[in-house]
Amino acid sequence: MVENRLREIREFWDAHARTDPLWAILADAAKKGRKWNIRDFFETGRREISVLLFRLKSLGLSPTLGHALDFGCGIGRLTRALAPYFERVVGVDVSPAMIELAEKLNIFPAKVRYVSNPVDHLHLFGTGEFDFIYSSIVLQHIQPEMTLGYFSEFLRVLKPGGLLVFQLPSHRRETLLRPEEIGPMGDEAYRSRLQVEGVPLAPQPPSKELVMKVFIKNVSSDDWVQKEAAPLRAGNHWLSGDGTTMFIQDDGRAALPRVIKAGEECLVYLKLTTPPQPGDYLCEIDLVHESVSWFKDKGGSSLRFPLRVRARTADISAAERIDQPDNASESDSLREAATDQIRLELPDMSRDPGNFPMFGIPREQVVAFFRSKGTELLRVEDDDHGAPEWAGYLYIVRKNQI
Repeated sequence: MVENRLREIREFWDAHARTDPLWAILADAAKKGRKWNIRDFFETGRREISVLLFRLKSLGLSPTLGHALDFGCGIGRLTRALAPYFERVVGVDVSPAMIELAEKLNIFPAKVRYVSNPVDHLHLFGTGEFDFIYSSIVLQHIQPEMTLGYFSEFLRVLKPGGLLVFQLPSHRRETLLRPEEIGPMGDEAYRSRLQVEGVPLAPQPPSKELVMKVFIKNVSSDDWVQKEAAPLRAGNHWLSGDGTTMFIQDDGRAALPRVIKAGEECLVYLKLTTPPQPGDYLCEIDLVHESVSWFKDKGGSSLRFPLRVRARTADISAAERIDQPDNASESDSLREAATDQIRLELPDMSRDPGNFPMFGIPREQVVAFFRSKGTELLRVEDDDHGAPEWAGYLYIVRKNQI
């Protein structure tokens, strides 16, 4: 029975790997039909991992940067992003076809390996082999009884004191937004001009609230008319000082008027919070069409300004600065750039492999499972990476020291 189910799962994801693998892994409706740019696709993984590791560090939960496992790796979107931080990274997936593509796209062959594992356990890995395990938008496609089995395997292959972080839906939402309630505007409507006042020139302390005056002009030819389910807001991210790495993806939010006609301007007050760690940052302000897209991702323009965060008015030492990927190098950047030259040769399959199966495990059941194993369930946070009709959570678990 289990063998038959695993064979069906393997064949399902193999079919998607041959048809539209990037969209199958990151199912943005606008990217269906092989519309993902491969470099943009991998950039989403780089952003996700940098935000995650910064978040863990801010919570005092930084993992040991030794051996990491990406469970359900697909073609390596997150595996590649983990590589600059960890000494070794393994991506594992049920689909041999996905693994074949991942190997073709591997720009870190000396430290990253990919393995196919079409079974309901992780016996190919030794006990206590990994310092860090991460799984995102994967377990939601696996039957709950199998997921619980993988939970036990995660704890087995995790080193004492190691961290397990995973995303998983819990239950269906009581109300579900209809597509017409959250549909996008035309691409040309996502054009704005932003100006900001109130940017402090002096260094600021960590976790301090600041209020910025943001002047917003609709420079498109379309009126912005908000829908209740998908409002327009101003928001901000925090990036590294050189702008290459995102540390905090969502910070402040400020609502826009219900209607802003083409050519009109408005003023909002955006309350943001400086990062919790000292360092040199760029604050990026942009508009967001909630549940749809940031304006910048639709071809619009954001606004950036530098800001220094200091624990004291005096400069901090280099040791206190935000950690950058330890193993990043110019050659790594060149290898990433070379991704643009890679073209995936995929069969022209007219048959749609079908919709993705979706499963959830109630939050209370997940919490009870890990507590019964004597592990530390450090945090449970709301998470919206799953399907919109599901409420989901991000779980952070630490295996107890022996």
